[in-house]
Order: sequence, then structure tokens, then C-alpha cells
Amino acid sequence: MEWSRHPGKVGKGDPANELHASHLLLQALTEVQTEFIQGHEMPRIFDKLLSVLLKLTDSEYGFIGEVQRTAEGEPLLRTHALTNIAWTGELREFYAREAPKGLEFTNLKTLFGAVMTSGQPVVSNAPAVDPRRGGLPEGHPPLCSFLGLPFHSANEMVGMVGIANRPGGYDDAVIAFLQPFLATCCAILQGVRSERRRRQAEEAQRRMSESFRTLIERTPDAIFIHREGTVVFANSSAASLLGHACGTVLRGRPIAELVQPGGEVALTEPSSISAPHEVMFQHHEGRRVLCEVVTLSLLFDGQPATVSITRNITERRLVQEKLLASERLASLGTLAAGVAHEINNPLSYMLSNLQFVDDELSAMTSSGEGLAGERGQEIRDALKEALSGSQRVVDIVRDLKIYSRSSDERRGPVDVQAVIDLCGNMAWSEIRHRARLVKDYGGVPSVHANESRLGQLFLNLLINAAQAIPHGDIQGNEVHVSTRYEEGQVVVAVRDTGEGIPPENLEKLFNAFFTTKPKGVGTGLGLSICHGIITELGGRIAVQSEPGKGTTFQVFLPVGEPPSAAP
Repeated sequence: MEWSRHPGKVGKGDPANELHASHLLLQALTEVQTEFIQGHEMPRIFDKLLSVLLKLTDSEYGFIGEVQRTAEGEPLLRTHALTNIAWTGELREFYAREAPKGLEFTNLKTLFGAVMTSGQPVVSNAPAVDPRRGGLPEGHPPLCSFLGLPFHSANEMVGMVGIANRPGGYDDAVIAFLQPFLATCCAILQGVRSERRRRQAEEAQRRMSESFRTLIERTPDAIFIHREGTVVFANSSAASLLGHACGTVLRGRPIAELVQPGGEVALTEPSSISAPHEVMFQHHEGRRVLCEVVTLSLLFDGQPATVSITRNITERRLVQEKLLASERLASLGTLAAGVAHEINNPLSYMLSNLQFVDDELSAMTSSGEGLAGERGQEIRDALKEALSGSQRVVDIVRDLKIYSRSSDERRGPVDVQAVIDLCGNMAWSEIRHRARLVKDYGGVPSVHANESRLGQLFLNLLINAAQAIPHGDIQGNEVHVSTRYEEGQVVVAVRDTGEGIPPENLEKLFNAFFTTKPKGVGTGLGLSICHGIITELGGRIAVQSEPGKGTTFQVFLPVGEPPSAAP
């Protein structure tokens, strides 16, 4: 704005002069506000405000500053406009270098510090004797009078202005005159703070976006982001999983082309992190890759999308199968002596009876005696006993065959109680010398499972229950098996009256290779594999135990095909 040769000054007692000064102030504030709205540089706007302030108050020098906080919460002043009153060459260089960035003043034992700590105007027309003064460094221009005025938002002190060396000093008339000026400074500084927060938020968002992209690019898990069935992003691990050089090759491809038929459902419907889907992906070279997939909804590039976080479990599944086979063999080893005894008994009387039949038939053939008499009835009875024994052997072999059938992983309706009966027969050699086997079956529906896997599960629980009971009191101890149906689940409880499990071991029971059995007895994999079998079926297992009173394992199996079953 253009100033008159003798601009009006406030507080001189001349109404015309006062009116002229007010007019000039409002004109200047209007120009400054317009420049702020138009986006002019902040240093230029604040310098202009300070120039107007000094001219209208006839002050020698001054500043406009923003109140900020230290890390400890103490107020400090950062200047946005400051008169250059450097009195040495070194200070002039310092001012030229630092003033554009804003100088910080933290010493509050000064006149301007009194404004910041009190939040009230400070007028000092005799600074040399004012108790609030902080003193002046040697060579500093003299300070004859000082006025410090704070300006506030609704809930905090935003900043302050300070002016000095007005002839005749400062009074209430000057303070009243500058109220519009203070309001303008407050509004502009609040705008500056808002813009600063916006830039900080944008920078934080940019850094977050960069970190997010770095994270998903470098994570070992394959990540597919897709929208309306089409891939919009795939990281390097996703490309490697399917045999491609980079993720850009997959962009634009239908998600259904990446998986075996039916697997796309698991990639489009949100899933629980605790129960991931198993999906068979199609490798670029034609082979299949088994993966666990967790699917979530999120915003990607500002639009709704679906992210499928995928982990290759092909090798893990192979290791699991080997562990299952190992545990199955270990269980069979435990049962070997008992099974041999179970087969040996019927075989013994089968052979004895068949020998008897052979001898009798030879004798009767020699004598010409027929089979209608008493001797013939004895032969028929012996043959019935032999047939009964052979059926017992057939049953034992059948049970072993079902239990050891590891290659058939097909699932279908399984009669849980029939499987428990089978496992009870196989574990009988372990149970019968320790306790009674008590069955308490409720009416339960079939579950969708693999019969061999369920057999391994319940056989492990029955053998563990038997081995938890010491020898010596068969009638006083029992292994109790019950079934019931509740809330869409078949619940099987295996309870023993054994020694119980110490509380510190309960949380470790399902850890691989953890065992409380003596060294060389058991692999420590049984309960871990049981937990894996149940989890794979979408169920859960719980355990309750009290030392000296026994242990109860409860198995909860969902009825029908679980949603997490592999396609």
C-alpha cells in the first residue's frame, strides 16, 4: 500500500489524525488478508504487518511471533517478523541467515516473557527500572519503552506482538487501537498452523504409504490386491509364488485364473485371521501350490479393494504328513505287543480246534462213523469256535488297516462313536491292566472328517489317558469316554482318573515335542498332532486337569463341512 508523506499516528489527541490512522490500519489489514487468501509467501505478509504496526504506532522496532512449546511443555517464542537491530557485523550475518526461518526465544525472564507467561498485555514505559526486565546485552540499542500484546484463539495463546521506543510511551489508547491488528495476526497464524498441520499430515501419509509399499513388497508372504475379481497389485513374493519375474505381470489378470477351480471364493470373501482358508494355487509351470489365505477388505488407491495375504504351506504340509506318519508308527509301536497278544489268543484256539477237527475227521473216516452223532456235534462246535476266532483276527486287522490308512485323505460323513469304539479296541491292551473303559454315548450326528485322522486323534487321547493311570487298581480307576451334541457341535470328552497335569504344563501340552513322559517313552508329538487335526477340521480342543484327581480332554467338532476345508 502507498503511505502518505505524514501518515496518521494513533494516540496523538487529534480526532482527524486518529480517524486517518484507523483508516490506514483497516486498509492495510484488508490488503494483508487478501494476500494471505491469494497464497502469498508468509514472510512477506508478516513483514508487511510489522511495517504497518511500526508506522502507525510510531515505534522504532518490534516483532510478531508465534507461541510454541518445548519438548518439556514450556512456552517459547518463534518470530515470523523481526526488525533488524543487529549492532555488530556478526549479529547482522546471524540475522540474515536465521531470521527468514524464524528465531527462537526461550528466556521468559524478560518483558516479552511476562506477556507469554501471563497471557496479558505488558506496558513498560520505564524498562530500565522495570522488575520484569531481562537486561540488554552490551551494544544493544537502548530500550526506552515497550508494549507486548498477546492474541488468543478460543482456547490458547497463539502469539504476540512486541513494539518498542515510541516517543511518549504506550497507553490504553494504543492497545485499543491495535485490537483489529491482533485479530488479523491471530487469524493468519491459525491459518499458518492449519497449513502446517496439513503439510505434516500429507508428509506422514506419504511416509506411511512408502512404508506400506516397502512392507508389502519385502514381506515373504504373497499379497494379492484385487478389485471386482481382477488383480490390481501383486508383490514380489506373489510373483515368485506363481513362477513370474515380477508382480506387474499379474496385474489385470482375473483372480480366478490364479487358483484351482473353486478356490477363488476364499480370495473374495473376508476370512478370520485365526482360521485361514487353504487354497490350491496354479503355478506358471503347471504344478499346484498349497497355500493358507487370509482375505481382508481395505482401501487401495482410495477405492475399496480386497487383499489376500497368502503363505505357501506346501512344504509344511509334507512335513506334517511325515510327522503324522511318524506319530502313527509310534502309536502302532506302543500297541504292537498288545495287538500281538490280541491276535495270538484267537489264533491259538483256532489252531487247536482245527487240529482237533482234523484228528477227529481222520478217525471217523477210518471207522466209517457219520457226523450225526455226539462226536460230529463236537466237531461242529470246534469249527464255530475257530470261525469266531478268525473273525476276531479279521476285526483286529481291519481296525489296524483303518488306523494306518494314511494315504487316503478324503473326507466324508464319519460316525464318531464307531471310531471311538474302534480306537477303544486298539487301545484295550493299554487300558485293561490299569482301569475300566466306560462309555457314555449320547445321540450325536456324523461329522465331516477323515476316518483315519479321527482314529489317530482318539487313539492318542485314549492311550494318553491309560498311561496317566498307574498299575494296581483296575476297579478303582476308569477311562471315561462320553459324547454329546450341543450348539451345532459334537463334543467328545475323554476323562481319566490318573495323576493329573501340573498347572505350569497345561499351556505347553500342545507344543510339538513337549512331553512329561520318561526319556525314550513317546515322541512329544501326539497332542500337537491332535491339535493340528482338530484345527484343520475347524474344531477346537480344551483340557482341564487337577494334580492327583485326573484330566479331561474335550474335543469340539463342527457338524457338516467346515468353511476352512481345503478345496
